[in-house]
Amino acid sequence: METQQNFKHADSGGVICDGTRNWILGYNRFLGKCSVAVAKFWGILDGLLLLQKQGYDDVTFHYDNLEIVIAISDRNFEGSNSTLIKRI
Repeated sequence: METQQNFKHADSGGVICDGTRNWILGYNRFLGKCSVAVAKFWGILDGLLLLQKQGYDDVTFHYDNLEIVIAISDRNFEGSNSTLIKRI
């Protein structure tokens, strides 16, 4: 995965909706200085952990960044984000 490594103050977050797109909850986290890719990975991981804590075990995940989706789907975890991707 190629990402531009601009390290700026970042946060991550998302919205969790039910199957009919009704809002369940929103979340965010301040990350400090990190790349855009790392912020996106944290947003995904935090959302999945919240769903797990709420007792959801059947989840469909929609994401609009192809590079991030490919990185998560790829089983060859290489690079600086590999530990974070493995947790997802």
